[in-house]
Amino acid sequence: MNGENLYRLSPVWLQNTLCSAYGLRVNLRRYGRGYSAIEREVFRRETLSVDQIRTLQNKRLKAIVARAATKVPYYRDLFRRLGLDPREIMSVEDLKVLPLLTRAEVQERLAEFVSDDYEQLTTTLWRTSGTTGTGLVFPMTLRAEREQWALWWRYRARFGIDRSTWYAHFYGRSVVPLDQTTPPFWRVNYPGKQILFSGYHMSDRVLGHYVRELNRRRPPWIQGYPSLLSVLAGYMLNAGESLSYRPIAVTTGSETLLPYQRAMIEKAFGAACHEHYGTTEAVANMSECRYGKLHVDEDFGYVEFVKNGEGNAELVATGFANEAFVLLRYRLGDNVDITHAHEQCACGNPGRMVKGIDGRIEDYVVTPDGRKIGRLDHILKDMVNVRECQIVQEDVNRVVFRVVRGKKFTEADHDKLVLEARKRLGSTIRIDVAYVPNLERSKTGKVRFVVSRVSTERRDENSGRC
Repeated sequence: MNGENLYRLSPVWLQNTLCSAYGLRVNLRRYGRGYSAIEREVFRRETLSVDQIRTLQNKRLKAIVARAATKVPYYRDLFRRLGLDPREIMSVEDLKVLPLLTRAEVQERLAEFVSDDYEQLTTTLWRTSGTTGTGLVFPMTLRAEREQWALWWRYRARFGIDRSTWYAHFYGRSVVPLDQTTPPFWRVNYPGKQILFSGYHMSDRVLGHYVRELNRRRPPWIQGYPSLLSVLAGYMLNAGESLSYRPIAVTTGSETLLPYQRAMIEKAFGAACHEHYGTTEAVANMSECRYGKLHVDEDFGYVEFVKNGEGNAELVATGFANEAFVLLRYRLGDNVDITHAHEQCACGNPGRMVKGIDGRIEDYVVTPDGRKIGRLDHILKDMVNVRECQIVQEDVNRVVFRVVRGKKFTEADHDKLVLEARKRLGSTIRIDVAYVPNLERSKTGKVRFVVSRVSTERRDENSGRC
């Protein structure tokens, strides 16, 4: 019996213990010896002026470019072919001599972006599926991971949140067996101060249990995908249920926080909702200030706004932190509204402002039993032989995975895709796979990961829109 089946068959108390054991291991990796010094430095950098930030950017850029040109096969070859001396890249403005890099290119030549000496570094293996479901598996240094987490705690600290704060966590991990039909629909990670609410059981029939558990435990912080939080918020507003306490903050990530979702979440939970943008590849980060403005965290990576329309731009990023897997001018596939990019914010943050993100907007998949499931990219976390994927739902009884196959895609990949989808969507919905040469894109080059053609009434019955 494998570990996943053992977990599924274990009693709830043991599942909580296993979640906590995993949480302890993660905490030791993220916050072990050396983390405190990194966190102090990251928090200090928030006080830097615009000029000081630019000096820091250029210093970190020169270091990562020099490393790329000598230690990373892809860039070593690129600089040679361009006849370019890496020492000529002295500032972020000089980056434009390098070509833009797509996710497809990285996936196709993955090993060439790994540094020659990565085995001498302390690394862990990371996975991402991205907005369009294109999978990557790559090493990240322990220091880069810790710097990224310090950056996220810096953002949360603006709202009175620290690592001792308990929180309700609404994300995509399958912590509750899918066939479970009675509460509790949550598990607890005690070292991580997390109450892990299942994102795969959120139907009207059970959401009252979620509200009652929140009121029983009273976690001061609520975090999750906006698609999940808005399902719960919509239920609360429509059913007339409310929290018996006021959280200090609600934070969202991994998806675009839409204006109607923010309004609904704030109304239901009685707390301000704040947005964060990060990348698993550790190349870019943006976070809200206390005035609700989304700022680029300029000290972590250099983000270019490549204009593709009036007031709109594509995000292109160069990461400073991960020496084991270097990405320069990496196209993130997300678009932003840069109308206010160069305005000064009252909060004093030196980072450029982004009015909004357009690139992670997804519909839900609605199951025959009434569950609304968003952020299904976890299905593709390890599917490195899938170039792109899109989920299309024509009606509540059927979904189609439209897949662009990589050169090494096999029948085993097909079987794994269906298996992972079934784990999350259940046994009552039909799952088909259609292989296509490419996916239809919008005018700005985006591909929606989930396209739902289920009637608006059925899809938004719990949305709380007014």
